[in-house]
Amino acid sequence: MNVQGDAMLAASTLDVRALRFRALGRCLERLNGRFVTGLDLGTTASDMDQIRVETTYVTDTTGSLGAKDDFTADMTAYGVYIGIVTSLRHQGVAALQGNPVAVQGLGKVGYALCRYLHAAGARLIVADVVPERVQRALVQFSGAISADPARIHAADCRVFAPCALGGVITPATAEELRCSIVAGAANNQLHGGQLVARRMQARGILYAPDYVLNAGGIISTACELQGAGPDLIRQKVAGIAGTLSQVYTEAVRSGISTLEAADRLAEAILRTGRAE
Repeated sequence: MNVQGDAMLAASTLDVRALRFRALGRCLERLNGRFVTGLDLGTTASDMDQIRVETTYVTDTTGSLGAKDDFTADMTAYGVYIGIVTSLRHQGVAALQGNPVAVQGLGKVGYALCRYLHAAGARLIVADVVPERVQRALVQFSGAISADPARIHAADCRVFAPCALGGVITPATAEELRCSIVAGAANNQLHGGQLVARRMQARGILYAPDYVLNAGGIISTACELQGAGPDLIRQKVAGIAGTLSQVYTEAVRSGISTLEAADRLAEAILRTGRAE
């Protein structure tokens, strides 16, 4: 294909992407505020701009705080970092210093999490399916070592932090874990739900439920919509520590998995919200 043909194909691809996001915008508009979207895996501020053409129910558009310097991703990572510290303290470990943490996935959130962990003195084990991301981390974070992204869950570490796609912890991989804590940013980490959560509990592995730990991004977005600035947003995200502590307390009190405890607390909040 000639240069002109390549340019036409690229333009056509961009047009299709733009049209799809505009179609999403029209769907959101019909929901009349019941759902608001924003940046997530594989999307950009430009995509949010296309949604904005059709509806106001979108965040993280060009120029917003959420889109600036990957602030939303950074707040997600910060919440995960806070959750890891909270989980360690629940196990009687006072600090990250010297503790090995295996981070699977070095996208925006995973890489930002590594920055927080490295600054706190953790020993990093990193993996990603994109070799350039791994190389960048090895250069940036002194002492970091790499692992096979398909096997990093079995690394000998204190904390395993899944920060790539979901479903990484299956009934089989749960048996291969050599950590004492699973705490990461990925959505839907457990391929097997409560069965896997209970098996990790039986093995003495503390699971920080994903939707509690990775809430920093949505907290950031919600606060920005209310007019909050970065300092207040960071303070709100730090509140994940208190929520996670409630989950752990309920799990111990009721003799249930941390996933069951998180679900109970979430359902109680939703019932209260409906009652209001």
